[in-house]
Amino acid sequence: MIERLLRRLRIVREAGPDPGYARVVEISGEVQLSTAAEGVGVVALIGEHDLGTVNQVREALERAQNEQRAVVVDLCPATFIDSSILGAILEGRRQASEKQQGFGVACDGSSDPVNRVLDVTGLRHELPVHDSVDAALTAIRQRAGSA
Repeated sequence: MIERLLRRLRIVREAGPDPGYARVVEISGEVQLSTAAEGVGVVALIGEHDLGTVNQVREALERAQNEQRAVVVDLCPATFIDSSILGAILEGRRQASEKQQGFGVACDGSSDPVNRVLDVTGLRHELPVHDSVDAALTAIRQRAGSA
């Protein structure tokens, strides 16, 4: 638990009368919503994501599903995700399925913590996870063409 806390917090030393003074700054991830191709929203998770950002992730997924015909979750720039984020992604996939929308996940393998979570949970194959946003878009197009 302490290791996880240390990963989530950065100690920033400030110049002041007490050289030992430090303040704790919480590091949180960023969620970006963009359009990759006509009718496909991309929800990119940048940095570390957990309970602190899960509502932003859910809102971005919901907005993308309401505005687009398909959604890709881009985990390539993510450095950490926890089970709450996986739950939000799975809920997004369920909603996309109910609406008969395309859904894909991209993860290029550059973050060991993200890879570990996807592998240990078996979600790399269940979702499935593609090596890039382009590969996820191709898979969505292929599924739409065969439907």
